[in-house]
Amino acid sequence: MSSRLLARVLEAEWQMFVRVRSARPAPCQSAPDNFKTIRASLFETWTEAMLASYLGDLEAAEAQGRNLLSEKYARMDNLIPPLSSSPLIDIIVTIESNWQDDLRQRYPALYQRCCRSMDETGDGRNFGVYLGCELETYGEQTLQLYFDNLGAALAAGRNLAIEALQRLVRKNGYDSLEHAESELGCRSMA
Repeated sequence: MSSRLLARVLEAEWQMFVRVRSARPAPCQSAPDNFKTIRASLFETWTEAMLASYLGDLEAAEAQGRNLLSEKYARMDNLIPPLSSSPLIDIIVTIESNWQDDLRQRYPALYQRCCRSMDETGDGRNFGVYLGCELETYGEQTLQLYFDNLGAALAAGRNLAIEALQRLVRKNGYDSLEHAESELGCRSMA
């Protein structure tokens, strides 16, 4: 994967993210390094074609005066109608929710600290709502490439949620998910 392409996606998202005004301001809006580290860990599970397509979505939206991240948060807060009715969105959310459930069972301390709850919250804090609203902002090509990437991961027996979290914990100084789980589990018991 091209580090230059990833950097361009992260910067385009960051520029939109800092302009988001939502009912629940995100703590990382004042922490660009944290935002980019978290998002990079996710994007590193993507293919280069996905990143290029998403960068195109971001650039096209910017040229039209749209802010995809503001739209995502507006959807999460139920302030605007759905942006897409693609049937792929529900399939993707189901696959990713299953991966999140696996992650929660295997790494409960990490899940509690680092992941969005899958419990029904009645608002945009729920993992499925958050992901679905984000997917609604993607162009059709990006959404199809996303779906294809998940299908390839499933066929290979991979869990991209665990892979993204593995990248994130390593970027934060842990050797592995098990190491981070052990450290965070001990802290919560103290």
